[in-house]
Amino acid sequence: MKIIHLSLDAPSAFPEGAALTQGTFDGIHLGHVELLKGVIEAGRRLNMPSVLLTFTPHPAKVLRPSRRIPLLTLDDERVRILEKIGLDYLALFEFNTKLAVLKAEDYIREVLVGKCGAKFVSVGYNHTFGRKREGNAFLLEEKKEEFGYEVRILEPVMYDGEPVHSSRIRHELFEGNFASAVAMLGRPFRISGEVVRGRGVGMRYGYPTINIRAHPDKLIPKCGVYAAKVRVSDEWLPGMMYISEDRSIFDFEINIFDFSDDLYGKKIDVDVVARTRESVKFETTEMLIEQIARDEKEIRSILSDRE
Repeated sequence: MKIIHLSLDAPSAFPEGAALTQGTFDGIHLGHVELLKGVIEAGRRLNMPSVLLTFTPHPAKVLRPSRRIPLLTLDDERVRILEKIGLDYLALFEFNTKLAVLKAEDYIREVLVGKCGAKFVSVGYNHTFGRKREGNAFLLEEKKEEFGYEVRILEPVMYDGEPVHSSRIRHELFEGNFASAVAMLGRPFRISGEVVRGRGVGMRYGYPTINIRAHPDKLIPKCGVYAAKVRVSDEWLPGMMYISEDRSIFDFEINIFDFSDDLYGKKIDVDVVARTRESVKFETTEMLIEQIARDEKEIRSILSDRE
């Protein structure tokens, strides 16, 4: 997959035409994957490149700079996921106020057709674009003859009776409904970050941990205990992860099973597999240590079953 950068001032990237979909694609969940598969198939049928047109920075950073929207996937994470799907191009379009105020029909003319040479456009049933989100899938359908492209509108991909979408996944992660969130993602929830110094509490309890500080834009799930795998030197190691309400020093900590190497300062990837319990306070240190031992036994079993 090739990555290209576009803007309103850039020349046309695909003068011979392209099959594309567009959107922020945060999470690249099951619905996104269905869209992308359709675009890839259309590209092969039309002998044109398949393209995901997305935006950088995230539109919310431009439109609502004071409001933080925790992201399911950062830019580099999206790239790694998209490479596995088989897309030809990831087109990162510069999102700014000039683009934000572009009327929907002008957006079709200047961006989709003008910059991306759209000959096939696939979007979800609830997709919006253009100034004040005035454009939608039905406008794309209405304008297809005028601008010379095919349109495919994807019906919602359902999970547990409701449509899959990024905001729903965020909500589930914040509420602790982790199994539902990863089911809609179709994979473990990955968090990358740097190993930083902590307070040494885990060591005192006999369960040394590595402490991770993630990117500030990354969504961190609800506090609690989780089963996780940590990538160390291209090897995925099992461990138990704890997310505390206090994130002043680090975002979460992990006890990697049967591991004692020094990882301070290193960047690591963590695949969060399952949430096992809420975060609770214990009356004594002994009760806490006994619970941690039970956590370890349960999490070892969970990760062993999923190998």
